[in-house]
Amino acid sequence: MANKKKRLRKRRFVLSLLIIAAIIFGIIKFAEILKPVLGYKSIGLKRISTIEYTTRKQDRDRVNINSFEERVIKFEKNKLVTYDLNGEKLWEKELKMKDPIIRGNKDNIVVVNPTNGKIFYIDYRGEIKLENSLDKEVIDVEINSNGYVLAMLKKEIFVFHPNGEIVSNFNIPKGEVFDGDLSEDNNTIALTILNVEEKKFYSNILFYSLDGKVLAGKKYDNDIIYKIFLINDSNLLALSDSRVLMISEDDKNNNVIWVKEFEENLNKGVLSDQGILVLSLINKENTIIDTKNRNIICQLNLDGNILNKTPIAGEVLGLDVIDDEILVFTDRTIYILDKKGEIILERKINRDIKTVKWISKKNILITYKDRLEIMSLDN
Repeated sequence: MANKKKRLRKRRFVLSLLIIAAIIFGIIKFAEILKPVLGYKSIGLKRISTIEYTTRKQDRDRVNINSFEERVIKFEKNKLVTYDLNGEKLWEKELKMKDPIIRGNKDNIVVVNPTNGKIFYIDYRGEIKLENSLDKEVIDVEINSNGYVLAMLKKEIFVFHPNGEIVSNFNIPKGEVFDGDLSEDNNTIALTILNVEEKKFYSNILFYSLDGKVLAGKKYDNDIIYKIFLINDSNLLALSDSRVLMISEDDKNNNVIWVKEFEENLNKGVLSDQGILVLSLINKENTIIDTKNRNIICQLNLDGNILNKTPIAGEVLGLDVIDDEILVFTDRTIYILDKKGEIILERKINRDIKTVKWISKKNILITYKDRLEIMSLDN
């Protein structure tokens, strides 16, 4: 009888341990589920304002949203509208064009009609400071901090002075412009030019002076250099499908300072003001089912050293960076990473995200198909 009671007490003890273990496991799993909702390290998101689009449903993909100098910029139905951090409308300006290219620096918003190359310089009070026109189709535009504008056509380049005067114009003899950048001293233009021939393709990286003289260049066979960043007046970061290169205008070492090869595919890249290249990588080996380990955010310094890698669940659709904090989004999740690569915020969204951008150090902009939302980081 005594032995029977001992066995019964032992069973109860084991059962109690199992129940306690199950409760602990449940708490841990619940915390993992709750963590993306509440955020990491007590950082959350608070909605400040919602701005709905007025465009018809079939035309909402043509709404252009951007952010410069702590302002939200929206182009919809031939109107350029700006909002402050609270979602209050500051001003609007009518500009008759479709699908404009919009860029900005500390002084002006530059709006370009891609169809005819008409360009407007608009200050942050909403005044049109000047305008000009190329009467040609433009594929992309870049503006530097001094207000010089690089306008890229398929086979031609223009540079505008901040007063609207054309200070450079030259033709590309072979191939088509894929991407470009303009130095901060306004004297050097860097271009990646794609050439496709019958049985091969290659990219040319070329440095030009304002008068159209080729200063340096290098050819990359069977490679597409899809994005470039001028680091200073003579060095260039170049991104291809699976590597990053630092290229110099100088002829030493065959123009190449360093090359960083990746086992993964390069998906996207942005450069921070602190000189950190943030890359979205896609693992070639993991299948599409393994979403946790397939997408990676990598931080690379200007010496070509990898600082960290962070796995991201889901397909990375876009990146943005302010100071040393990285904004990453998938179709329904927003992440914020710090300079160590640690996720400090993960927020699930119950609708499809179109874009996410920093507005300020404490505010982000989320755009959907039918509206945009201004959010603040709630520490």
